[in-house]
Amino acid sequence: MAQLSKRERVEAALKGDPVDRVPVAAWRHFIPEERQPETLAAASLAHFHEFNWDWLKINPRATYYAEAWGNRYDFNHYDSVIPELLEGPIATSADLEKIGRLDATGGVFAEQIDLVRRVKAGIGDAHFLQTVFSPLTVLSFLASHPANPTIAAFSESQYEGVRRFIHESPKAAHEALSNIASTLGKYAAAAVDAGASGLFFAIVKLAREGILTEAEFEEFGKPYDLQVLKAVEGAAFNMLHICGPYAYFDAVLEYPVHALNWATIGQHNPTVAEAGTRTAKALVGGVDEIGTLQSGTPDAVKAEARAAIAATGGRRFLLTPGCGTNLDVPSENLRALREAADLAAVAVQ
Repeated sequence: MAQLSKRERVEAALKGDPVDRVPVAAWRHFIPEERQPETLAAASLAHFHEFNWDWLKINPRATYYAEAWGNRYDFNHYDSVIPELLEGPIATSADLEKIGRLDATGGVFAEQIDLVRRVKAGIGDAHFLQTVFSPLTVLSFLASHPANPTIAAFSESQYEGVRRFIHESPKAAHEALSNIASTLGKYAAAAVDAGASGLFFAIVKLAREGILTEAEFEEFGKPYDLQVLKAVEGAAFNMLHICGPYAYFDAVLEYPVHALNWATIGQHNPTVAEAGTRTAKALVGGVDEIGTLQSGTPDAVKAEARAAIAATGGRRFLLTPGCGTNLDVPSENLRALREAADLAAVAVQ
């Protein structure tokens, strides 16, 4: 078939139409570029063009939502992608009343809308998504007061804190989540108005076994996720990312998005083949960002990618990692991921 543009290729894949080859992309954080919209836009676009991805996921700094509600960080000291917390106003369940509705186009949100506009100006006609964390994820970031500035301590405090809030003060937690969702919904709509194709809506390692029960996620997660997604239901390209191992995959299948991204390999989640029997949404993933992309060979990356394409028949499938890659992911492995889409093109025509 004739060669498609990047935009046409992604749109065909989302609809399940024939493609000349599967769309392919990968994403990562950029530190210290993420501190300013102009430097992050430049770094994101450089990565997009260097590897010739078909679409772009903006990776803002992970803390920007928590910053909006008062957290302050030391951006000179990171562990992985998390800067050191200096101050956070939400320390106990009594503080939940401080989480009100914010101006969705002011403060740090204005900075991110500026970022969207800059990416739009430099990407051509390709699709790109702005990342928005789920309301419960934002609450968990506000709940985290780690004893030391490591990502492991951050995560442990994050999970313990959000569980404590919803158990000690469920009514106040619901009110806080409603306010977060209202703000994020308006911000998401503003990001789409500024040029984003839609959202990369991320439930960050909360909708999974061992962190919250399915009943807790259904009560404190899902209603507020749907509130945000409803605000951008007319967008061209919305993707749900359900992060982490042992994910409650079936709990999110009815979300109003075009595509689902998750860790399909080595994390006790459905494979792409299994997922294809459970949903008609486009599937996004197929390559292990923790093992194969980070420490495997280029040939191993290509083999894993080809297996994912074969498992889906190359229809309604976008080839990517299951999550963001590490900051030091080998460039040769990213090139192998991109080349795998070309090598497998015959299989999807």
